[in-house]
Formats: sequence, structure tokens, C-alpha cells
Amino acid sequence: MDTTLLKTFIAVAETSSFSDAAERVNLTQSTVSHQVARLEEHLGKQLFKRTTRSCQLTASGGELLKYASRILFAVDEMERSFKPILLSGTVVVGIPDDKHLFAHLTLAIMKFRKRHPSVAIEIRAGFSSELARDLKERRIDIAVLREIPIQPGAEPQASETLVWIVGNAWTMPSDGVLALALVSGHCAYRRTALTVLEAAGIPWRCVVNCTSLEGVLSVVEANLAVSIITQGDLRQGISTVRAELNFPALPSCGLSIRSSVPEPSIAAQSLAETLATALSITVSNQIPAQGG
Repeated sequence: MDTTLLKTFIAVAETSSFSDAAERVNLTQSTVSHQVARLEEHLGKQLFKRTTRSCQLTASGGELLKYASRILFAVDEMERSFKPILLSGTVVVGIPDDKHLFAHLTLAIMKFRKRHPSVAIEIRAGFSSELARDLKERRIDIAVLREIPIQPGAEPQASETLVWIVGNAWTMPSDGVLALALVSGHCAYRRTALTVLEAAGIPWRCVVNCTSLEGVLSVVEANLAVSIITQGDLRQGISTVRAELNFPALPSCGLSIRSSVPEPSIAAQSLAETLATALSITVSNQIPAQGG
């Protein structure tokens, strides 16, 4: 059996969408449909119940999903064992440049390099929107992407908590207009903050635009403005907004690892697995949010 069919099947099962699966595995939607049809013909079973908006696993599809994941893992493990030379070459990886994520993921990359010295790794840091574009254009091999909000049916490798932040001596402005400090450009935090404030009808003005999150944190720490970050980037001098101030709720935030091609190199696959483990550990170790 062609394991590519199983990879496509898993993508459809996890996204409940042929179009979303096509984007994930970098194929056309018609190719994804054709591959699923080939798999159904080979097995003699219907794997999905299709509707105009989504598709759901049948009982046979659910049973196959259990096998497919184990099969692909075993194939990858076999290739790494019998063809160690495949664990070589260059992998270009994209990572959001948040301090807490970057620190932990680069540490994981360092350990990976020590285990696999024949693999050269290039790191690109930036907004998730930019990394997703580079991934689609195949300028990078794999990327850690942040999704806000997490889409229904999506299963990210890790989830994060977004929080409103203020300096420890910050007070609510008398005119009720929130002063914001935000990262300029295509920042997911910026887009999220403005979206939820507009939806809640809360007046705001952006008093500081920074090119980095570090600048935003410094402005907030000086009690000049409000912003949002993930819980992992909390530090001394910054607090989460008190619940009684009734700031609008923030959406869910997911971290997923994506590849630029349906069948990445063994080196890229191994690095992706290393990063997935590091993501789970990093997020689970985030400090609890404390209200200011």
C-alpha cells in the first residue's frame, strides 16, 4: 500500500475537510479526493460520510485511523533505523519569535543537532502569517504556526492561554478609552486584541506600535498601555488584568507544526517530532496567570 494515501487520509480525518486537508498536505482538493477514493477502493470500505460542508469518519474510517497512525510511525522508525544516512541534509524551520517559545524550541534544536550532527538547521523567525506564506511557497521545510482562534475540529500539537496584561501600577483611564501597545504588521496578537475590543464595543487607541514583542512588554511594564500576550511570556512587572474589570474574553490559541510538502525528508520529520515534544513540555510548564 502507498503510505501517501494513509497520510492524506489522516489529514482529512483530522480536519474533517477535503479542502483543509489539501492545504495541510500541499495537494489540490481533487488530488486529495482521488487519493481517498483509491484508498476506499483498495480496502473495499467507505471511510467518510460526506456532506456539502464537511466529512465525518465512518465506523470503518475510525478503525483505519487507529492503524494508519501506527503504520506511519513504524515506517518512519524503520527508515531512521535502516537508513541513518537519510538523517542528513539541511532543514529550514520557521518559529514564531515569542521569547518563551523561541528559547525552548531553539534549545530542543540544539539537542537535536547533537544527536544528528549530519543535519544542518536554518531557523527563520517571524509572524505565523509570514511563516505560513513561506511554507506554502516552499521557502522553509517545516514551521511552528500559531492559530488564533483554534478552528473547530483542529487538533494542534499544543494550546496556549492568551491574557490581557498591564503594568503593576496601571489604572483604568478615566475616559474609558484603552491605550494599547501592539506589535505592528501582521501580528496575530494585534489582530486578536482589536477584534475582541471592537466586538465588545470598548473604545481604544493604539498609542505605541513596536517592531518586537519585547518593546510592547517594556511599554506595558511602564504602565503606559494595555496589551495581550500568551501566558508563557508573563514576567515580573507585568500582571494580568483583574477579572472585575470585565475585559472581553480572549479566544483559544493553538500551536501546530506544518510541513511544506506531503512527504518531508526523514530529517524534517524527525525534527518536527522533536519540536512537537518540546511544544508540549513548554506549554505545560507555563506559569499560572496572576491578576494585577
